[in-house]
Amino acid sequence: MSYFYSDLWTEQQIFHLAEELEGEKLGNLDKSGWMKRKKDKGNIGNMIQSDFFGIPANSIKGSDFIHHNIELKVTPVLKNKKAGYSSKERLVLGMINYMEDYKISFEESIVNKKASNMLLIFYLHEENTPVEEFKIIKTARFRLSESDKSKVRIDYHSIVDKIEQGKAHEISEKQQKIMGACTKGQGKGKDLVKQPFSIQKAKSRAYSYKVGYMSSYFRKLVTPEQVEHINIPPHSSFLDTVTETLNEYTGKTDEQIQFEMKKEVNGKSSLFNLIGLMFGTKGGNLNHTDEFLKEGYAIKTVRNRLDKKNNQDMSFPNIDFTEIAYDEFEESTWYSCFAETTYILTVWDEYEYGKNRFLGYTIWVPDEDFIHKASELFYQIKDMINSDSITVEIDESKGKHGRWSDNLPGGIRDYPPFQIRPKGSGKSVFVTLPSGITIKKKCLFINKGYIRKIVGLD
Repeated sequence: MSYFYSDLWTEQQIFHLAEELEGEKLGNLDKSGWMKRKKDKGNIGNMIQSDFFGIPANSIKGSDFIHHNIELKVTPVLKNKKAGYSSKERLVLGMINYMEDYKISFEESIVNKKASNMLLIFYLHEENTPVEEFKIIKTARFRLSESDKSKVRIDYHSIVDKIEQGKAHEISEKQQKIMGACTKGQGKGKDLVKQPFSIQKAKSRAYSYKVGYMSSYFRKLVTPEQVEHINIPPHSSFLDTVTETLNEYTGKTDEQIQFEMKKEVNGKSSLFNLIGLMFGTKGGNLNHTDEFLKEGYAIKTVRNRLDKKNNQDMSFPNIDFTEIAYDEFEESTWYSCFAETTYILTVWDEYEYGKNRFLGYTIWVPDEDFIHKASELFYQIKDMINSDSITVEIDESKGKHGRWSDNLPGGIRDYPPFQIRPKGSGKSVFVTLPSGITIKKKCLFINKGYIRKIVGLD
């Protein structure tokens, strides 16, 4: 199944043929050995472009479908049993040219031109699964809605205005809503470039649609019936709505809140679910409502327990060793967790065993030093995976499945404030590394002491 793109094709033909990709494994589409080359996820886009559409990879500077001015973008999504679909990473549109872009209107920018007509191909990234097994699950013609275009226009001007002010080095991805200025380069100071109105060099950056926006887009595309919203009153902003809602319940106990809501919450995530009720959700994950996704915010709970030994580190997604092996840090879920997300840390005090009072909240924006430390840990693991230097030891005499140990970093003193440690129990906690070695599933944590200082508990 392959074609040879030409000027005789119609636009409709391009999008119609793309639908044939749905349900196909990436490995089955690989006719030229792209999957066997260097571990580089960019090869997936090149493979589909060349082996399916018959367009030589990297042979042109303009649009991929040059005769129709259509851009081809291949991007991964994730699926969680409880939370549904989400985008795995931001969608990069093109590099920011500090020396030229401030002269270009939004209408003439690459941001607007690429957004006017793109072919998006979504494949499902499955945790700790060989890339060849990933399946394409949806193809779509992408065009910005008018309401989103007005927001992207504001994002674009926030970037070029900084350039004109000689402050390109101060551009941050969190300064934009939908379209961010993501870092893009080799890192370690090698990606600093000149800017026109300052002698200070700036980080190399690219225009991109943020993870939250792409998650919102994909959910509306494939599961519109599952899209949930929070109510934002007219003439009120997202953040004002969030803070006013939380302020309303500050100082109240979980029992009082449940009584007011006339609903009960139970289980391990009861406090998080209780916060969802405050915002009127129907039991879904508050962080996956359309508004939280697009705004790039997430709620986390911090509990101050009576027995201090039971205070917990803050957990994040399981370590996906396939992702680390194939992706750069800036294309990872780690990056979107820390560089693209602003956290609202809600604090609960256990005043009696099993009973909690909502003390308030802290808005936390992970800083550059924090993100850099996450990057160091990410690349240390990546180097170990790709050099086959991870070793595993099993003491069969201990426990049902033995006591497993390995030489991966992630102890409390290795890359503070991060830890990596096993999560869960039973056979389901074992995963296979790209090298074929079986290892215990690991999860990323932030040390409880670090979080408690942020929210004022220590």
